[in-house]
Amino acid sequence: MYNISFFILKRVINISENIILIGHRGANKEAPENTLKSFRKAIELCADYIEFDIHLSKDGKIVIIHDENTLRTTGYDGLIKEMNLSELKKLDCGEGEKIPTIQELINIAKNKIGLQIEIKATGLTEKLINILDSERLLESTIISSFNHEELQKIKKLEPSLKISTLVPINSKWPTEWNSKKELIDKTYENGYYGIHPHYKLVDKKFIEYVHKLGLIVIPWTVDSRRVLKHLVNEGVDGIITNDIQKAKDIINYQ
Repeated sequence: MYNISFFILKRVINISENIILIGHRGANKEAPENTLKSFRKAIELCADYIEFDIHLSKDGKIVIIHDENTLRTTGYDGLIKEMNLSELKKLDCGEGEKIPTIQELINIAKNKIGLQIEIKATGLTEKLINILDSERLLESTIISSFNHEELQKIKKLEPSLKISTLVPINSKWPTEWNSKKELIDKTYENGYYGIHPHYKLVDKKFIEYVHKLGLIVIPWTVDSRRVLKHLVNEGVDGIITNDIQKAKDIINYQ
């Protein structure tokens, strides 16, 4: 079994031991998002976890990129699922950085930082679990997705994984309490670890109900100093942020 004592120690010497700090797409205030440079910076800044997004290339490699299309981050208009890894590796994500594979991230992050993986595509769950298992990273990984069917597949395949429901804020997900309560109840019934809601959905009542069910709540993506202070004071368990250093400074000051 993977030894997580380094995480416990790290939490003591890092920021408040009660707050989980997750770098959104690495430390993308400091480097291009979802690149090895961004992940190295998140490690350097002592975040607890790196959040990143995964897709599957045409030749079956798990790659790290947010969008299903490469245009926004590389300038080249192509679909991940229609490109081989060798083609993806020719693209520049900025500052000379390339689209990394999950294995390349593991090579620099293992035993240094936790992985918070957002699943963006279908058809990769078994491959992902096999990689995490072979690298002994099941215990130090959180899996999240807006695709609830994929989360249920993962829970069935590997019950030990920490799974969190991602909750957006848009017309399909009303913000009134009954709708939020239903989402929290479903997360509990599925045996998940926690819930990652958009920060605008989170208030004291939300946090207290999540905690009553023994779950954790980690809102995304929080960069505002005012909002971050408020959420920490209200009792969230963690923060997903683009600005790791700012979040550390605020949490340490609390």
